[in-house]
This record gives sequence, C-alpha cells and structure tokens, in this order.
Amino acid sequence: MQQGFPITVAADGQFSSSLNPLLTQLEMWLNFQALKADWYSNEAFILSFNFTLVRSLAEKAEHLTSAQADTQAGIQAESEKGEASPAVDLEKRWRVELGYAYQYDSSKLTTTAFIAVDDLARGGVGIEQGIKARLVAVANAVAHQYGLIALIAA
Repeated sequence: MQQGFPITVAADGQFSSSLNPLLTQLEMWLNFQALKADWYSNEAFILSFNFTLVRSLAEKAEHLTSAQADTQAGIQAESEKGEASPAVDLEKRWRVELGYAYQYDSSKLTTTAFIAVDDLARGGVGIEQGIKARLVAVANAVAHQYGLIALIAA
C-alpha cells in the first residue's frame, strides 16, 4: 500500500510558507477528484503526479531545455546503437503548454509538472481556479492515454 497521496502539490522556494494551506487544499481536492473518478481502483496501476507551483515557466526554461536536449541526445545515441525504442523515450520529453509544463515517465507512472501562476495574477483570473484548471489539464492529458475518466476543474 502506498504511503501518502499519489498526487502532490508543492511550491518552489520563491513562495512564502503562507501558501501552504492553499497547497494542501489543492492537493486534497485533486486527490479527491481522482478518487471520485475511480483512478485508484487498481492498486497495481496508480498514476502519480508531482506538481510544483512556479512564478513563471521562464524561470524553468533552462531546466526544461537542458532536460529536452538530454532526452534527444539519449534517443539519438540509443538509436545509433540499436537499443531502446525512441518512441518510449519520447514519452519522457517535456511538454510545454500555456501556463504549465510536464514530463510523464510511463515506466514509473509518474508525472512531474510545473504550474505557472504569475500570468494568472496579472490576467484577472481567479488564481485558485486558474491553478485548478492547469492541474486538471496535466492530469487529464496523462490519464487520457489510459482511458481514465477525465477530471473536471469545478
């Protein structure tokens, strides 16, 4: 049996600890949505998500770019050696969308994601609702691959 929740929500070090109650609320809410959608019915197949709130994706651009370059270099090297399927390794690449970026590792059923929040504050969108929408977008993108019921950011 797994300890803790399969979906975690944290913030990078630039945020105040006063954000912790919101992070806990978001984490509980998202795990409950996944529970309601029956994502946890098979204990041998539990998707896990590690979300980190960041001010902007631009702060993580170097990390995303270097990780992407490492993945591409590894794919090329393995292809030249005739090893590992490039299609599998491509699953590990970072996908960058407006306001979030994520990387899914199918071998571990784990997703790592950055959720940007600065544009939400400037855009006049309810920040909590905007964050929920981005969390759900990432979760649904991965869950869709397995035919799981989509979560709703309500």
